[in-house]
Amino acid sequence: MTTAQELLTEQDILLAIQKKRAATKEEVIDIQNKIASSFHNAFTPPPRATNRVDFAINLAKNAFSIWQGISMGLKIVRGFKSAFKR
Repeated sequence: MTTAQELLTEQDILLAIQKKRAATKEEVIDIQNKIASSFHNAFTPPPRATNRVDFAINLAKNAFSIWQGISMGLKIVRGFKSAFKR
C-alpha cells in the first residue's frame, strides 16, 4: 500500500515533470521563432535602391554573393571528385 508521504512525493515528481515539459516546450517555440526569423532575413530581397550609391552597393553585394556561390560549388565538386577517385 502506498502511504500519504509516497503519494505526496509522486505528486511532486509529476508536477516537476510538467513544469520541465512546459519550459522545454517554450524553449522549442523560441528556437522555432529564431529559425523562422533567420530564414526570413536570409531570403528577403534587399530594398530597392533610391540613388546611385545604393544601386552600386546592391550590385557589389550581388556580385560577391554570386562569386561566393560559384567558389563554394567548385569546392564541393572538387571534394566529390577526390572522394570518388579510384
